[in-house]
Amino acid sequence: MSDLELYKGLKNGDRNAVLEIYSRLLPRVKSWVTANNGTEADAHDLFQETLETILLKVDVIHSSFEGLVIKMSKNKWIDTLRKQKTIDKTKAYLEKSESLNEDEHLKMTEYHKYKLMEKYFSKLSNTCQQLMVLLKEGVSVQEVMKKLNFSSANTMYRRKAACIERWGQLVKKDVRYKELYS
Repeated sequence: MSDLELYKGLKNGDRNAVLEIYSRLLPRVKSWVTANNGTEADAHDLFQETLETILLKVDVIHSSFEGLVIKMSKNKWIDTLRKQKTIDKTKAYLEKSESLNEDEHLKMTEYHKYKLMEKYFSKLSNTCQQLMVLLKEGVSVQEVMKKLNFSSANTMYRRKAACIERWGQLVKKDVRYKELYS
């Protein structure tokens, strides 16, 4: 069938023309779509949409019917890919934005926890503060005992436990504690 016969057959619902259009043109559209990130199902849907568009919007063909179908199918698929790319970019941006907000929130929470702990660390006795700092710095037990005049390692560990307990009590009394640690 000629291009004009195919077009008229499509417009008039001629079964033989429609079958020939499908047998001649669908494989080309399918090949192009699958080569460009699509599936056979995408190609079938796209081909059907193209034929519907031709039926509804094309009154006269000025070039080859085959060329028109292929060109319209390619353009429709490119539009689909553009939309998908935009959607993917938007999703990625939102996910990234959401994770940044979560990260920022976590950082701020950690910062406020640190500030709360720091505030009450300064309320501990000088001995407690020195003991905690020395142990955090990795100073040996023997050196800590010597610097702070503890009689034994056991005394030092008991003092450390008492300092940590006191520090925890001070922090837990603060009104921000529940907000930050719940």
